[in-house]
Parts: sequence; structure tokens; C-alpha cells
Amino acid sequence: MLQVVDYKKVDMSDEEYGYYQKLIVEFTSGTNNGKEQFRDLFDVDGDGCIIFIHPPIRKQIAWGVIFFIQNLMISQHLRRMEQRVNDWMRRLENKHD
Repeated sequence: MLQVVDYKKVDMSDEEYGYYQKLIVEFTSGTNNGKEQFRDLFDVDGDGCIIFIHPPIRKQIAWGVIFFIQNLMISQHLRRMEQRVNDWMRRLENKHD
């Protein structure tokens, strides 16, 4: 499901989006909004898949946020690969029927 993070559509499961929301709450204090931790942190392709992570040089990013974005990127790419393998398996099965 596509969710909006830093004005970008990002492909996330419900569990991933729930954890993103927890991170926002965790890093919100005083005048600091937890959403700022994700500002300009990554780029996505047209399908909402993270293709590049680039933490800002002059801004502190929490390790928990970095780990979350890295794991999300890995999970997105694994889901894509799994879908491709499943598609190929279906094609092979259909050829043999």
C-alpha cells in the first residue's frame, strides 16, 4: 500500500507504516516534529520503492530512523523479487498445462 512520507509515495505494509508512525511519535519533542527525521532522507521510484538513501550531512538523523529506512528498502526490493519469481513460476506452470 502506498503511504506518504516526506511528500513521497512509499510502498509500505501496514506493519511498516505503523512502525513509521511510532518513530514519528518517539522523535517528536517540544518544537521538534518527528517527521523531520525523514526529510530529504531517501528517493523513491515511480512505484514507491526506495532506490537511494542519502542522510543529510549537516543534520543529525537517529539511528533507529536510518535502520528503519534501510530495512524498508531491503524489504521492498525483496518483495519485488519475490513477485517476479512468482510471475515466472506461473508462466512456467502455464506452459506445461
